Formats: sequence, structure tokens, C-alpha cells
Amino acid sequence: MVDGMARVEDQGFEFVAIFDADFEPPVDFLYQTVIHMVRDDNLAFVQTCWTFTNSDSLLTWAQKVGLDFHFAVEQRARSFLGHFFNFNGTAGVWRVKAINDAGGWESDTVVEDMDLSLRVYLKGWRSIYLHDVKCPNELPSTLSAYKTQQFRWLSGPMQIVRKSFANIWFSR
Repeated sequence: MVDGMARVEDQGFEFVAIFDADFEPPVDFLYQTVIHMVRDDNLAFVQTCWTFTNSDSLLTWAQKVGLDFHFAVEQRARSFLGHFFNFNGTAGVWRVKAINDAGGWESDTVVEDMDLSLRVYLKGWRSIYLHDVKCPNELPSTLSAYKTQQFRWLSGPMQIVRKSFANIWFSR
């Protein structure tokens, strides 16, 4: 993301949509997401719902169950209540001004998306989750790929705690 942002920073764009290569956003994705950004100048990002195209094995089905809960309950509830929730790294739109206000994308953790989400939240920006905007993608289909992903997802938050504990402790 650091390289991608560097390529567009002088272009004057107000928003940036972010997708991993295996995601398939709906054709009206930008309309369904950017409209919220235009209506609320204090909105840092919009996160959309992931759906899955390959939940046909026990491994991918189990991942789907967990991630469906994450999106349908955790993200939805935190967004509705106005609490902190993190951007999930893809399938969303960011306000460039919010990224810059929080110090930009940093690559000193393995979960730079969560890190940036926390930093914009601590700066007073809001975020929303749109459960009705679905973005299909593929789940890791091998145990090796799944373990690599889970290592990042589980070790990254501890890196953020070490990095940002004082900022969290002394906020609001």
C-alpha cells in the first residue's frame, strides 16, 4: 500500500478503493460505498462484507463459518454502536485525507490495515461497515496457506499493542 499510495498521492484523488487480487467487487461497488464518504466528511473508511467462492472443503468451510460470524456479528455490531473496528485489509474504500492525518500506511507491523484503522480512530475519525455490499473472494485452500494467514492475523495485534499501547492508554 505504501508504494500504491505514493503513485497516486499527487493525482488529487479524495478516495482510494482497496482490493486483494482475488476479490470480485460488484459493478456498483463504488456507488454503494463512496456515497457514504461523500455524505460524511468524518468517515475514514468503509468496509464491506466478504463472501466466499470456495467453501467446498472442510478447511474452507470452517474458515467461512468463522469469517461469516466476524462480519455478520462483530463488524456489524461495532459499526452500528460507533465503536472501533478494524479495516480488514481489502474490499473497502479509504479517505486519503484520513490516511495522511494518521501518518500514512506504515509497514512496521504485519497487520498494517489494523494499525492504520486504530490510528485514524484515535485521531477521531469514524468508520462504517456495509453488510449488504458483498465482495466474493477465495479462502486459503491449503493448510499451509491457512497457517500463514492465521500467524499474521494472530501475531499482528500484539505488534500493534507494543507499538501503540501509550497512544491507546492516553486516548479519550
